[in-house]
Amino acid sequence: MPLSLRDPIALTRHLVCTNTINPPGNEGPLVEELERALKTLGLTTLVQSIAPGRANLLAWNPSADGSRLCFTGHLDTVPLGAAPWVQAPLGGEVIGDRLYGRGASDMKGGIAAFLCALHTFATRFGSLPPVLVVLTAGEETGCEGAKRLAELDLSGLDVGALLIGEPTANQCVVGHKGALWLTGQATGKTAHGAMPELGDNAIYHAVDAIQKLRQFDFCTPVDPLLGSPTLNIGTITGGMNVNSVPDTSAFTIDIRTVCGLSHNELCGRVGDHIGGNVKLSATVDVPALSNDLANPWIRQVTESVAFVTGEQSAVRTVAFFTDGPVLRELFGEVPAIVIGPGEPSCAHQTDEWCSVRRVHECVDIYSRLLEDWQS
Repeated sequence: MPLSLRDPIALTRHLVCTNTINPPGNEGPLVEELERALKTLGLTTLVQSIAPGRANLLAWNPSADGSRLCFTGHLDTVPLGAAPWVQAPLGGEVIGDRLYGRGASDMKGGIAAFLCALHTFATRFGSLPPVLVVLTAGEETGCEGAKRLAELDLSGLDVGALLIGEPTANQCVVGHKGALWLTGQATGKTAHGAMPELGDNAIYHAVDAIQKLRQFDFCTPVDPLLGSPTLNIGTITGGMNVNSVPDTSAFTIDIRTVCGLSHNELCGRVGDHIGGNVKLSATVDVPALSNDLANPWIRQVTESVAFVTGEQSAVRTVAFFTDGPVLRELFGEVPAIVIGPGEPSCAHQTDEWCSVRRVHECVDIYSRLLEDWQS
């Protein structure tokens, strides 16, 4: 029997209780369940396998005319961490207003809210406006699933706007910085630690490069929405033992970018800045997200959110990245809003939770946005 899309809390609990911790992800079984549920709404579905046990899911109504409102969310979650949980991490327990479990906020509550909003709309009006649901695998490790969508022919799916259900406590978020994570690999020549002149110390090359990076200039103006780009050295490793000259050393660089910065060009500039003794490779490459705040749909969303929540929504950005910019590369520079019921401060935390009230509130927000799209 397909999953019920009537009760957003029951659905969130089911999603949380389904283990999609990445690695390994294993989103495939949940995709199969959600595919059956979405078919009950009369939607056509497409499952894209990206690895054994891992898949993306797309669903749309082919007979609907006009550009589509696209909702996107990721099915994978981060690992539990070493700290013990008070609540069962895959239990979906509800205590008071809090629904606990890995992924409750990031971002299974948002997925449940949108799917239930679709069910509510279809039940009330008999059919859905032109929509597209994109549920991805592997977002937490660099938007792997979203990037694989480029392998599909999606030319027949005209998308007019993106709703990204990441945790924002139901506030409108209009942008986030991009992420470019680099690994620097330095090589040298090993020798006995008592005769270092016979070797070439790779750690020294790494340290020299890191010191240069402290003076790296992005040479870009301050973005009025996202501010300035940043660079941080996250880890460094090297060496075999204390009495040997190390012939390898590696370090990682976390760069957060703003709109207008080409990641390919930036990687080249960073490489030129640190010199030829270190080779760079990218492990995560996700562009920044920004919007034209004068866009009518952006204004419409902020007004709808204010109507449902009773709170005026100021212009907000978030620190984390999303699948949104990757999907824009597929569907064009459409307006994209990040809004979901999860608590941003709970994402990736021990004893992660989502507000039950916020989930219900988000169903109302998404339902209102669907009605606006229909009209």
